[in-house]
Amino acid sequence: MISRIKCILLMSCLFLVACKPLLEHEFIAGLLGQGTELVDGDYAPKNHWSGQWRIINIWAEWCKPCWQEIPELNQFFALQGDRDIKLLGFNFDELEQGELVLLKEKMSIKFPILTQWPSEWEKPRITGLPASIILSPDGAVIKILWGPQNLASLHKGIEDAKRAMTE
Repeated sequence: MISRIKCILLMSCLFLVACKPLLEHEFIAGLLGQGTELVDGDYAPKNHWSGQWRIINIWAEWCKPCWQEIPELNQFFALQGDRDIKLLGFNFDELEQGELVLLKEKMSIKFPILTQWPSEWEKPRITGLPASIILSPDGAVIKILWGPQNLASLHKGIEDAKRAMTE
């Protein structure tokens, strides 16, 4: 009986996602370990951010400057909309999802938080916090902004990174 229920559930899931390639569907991608899990429980398919510039803000609860820059990061995130620059967060202490959910709320973080670093992205050695890593559309580290950031420094960092790519 349980096998039959599992079979029915699996068939139902496959039916529901038939309109999308399986690995692009968040639920299936999560089950198969394809893609990146976000703190809110969503999965971003493996290629979700390919072709886009990314700023990955590395933060920790115990870091006072990290708390200070959150309002600026939230504002930057809100202003980006559908532009080709995506802001994401990553916890320096690599806490479990449950702890991250609580911290995201406590720290009033409005931008998506990664639960783990995507294996296809270059990950630099972080020697201080906060750190905002600028990744090129192909996932390479172009620049690291050390210390608390504001709107102007984030925009300047992206401009500098883009210019460095064309030189």
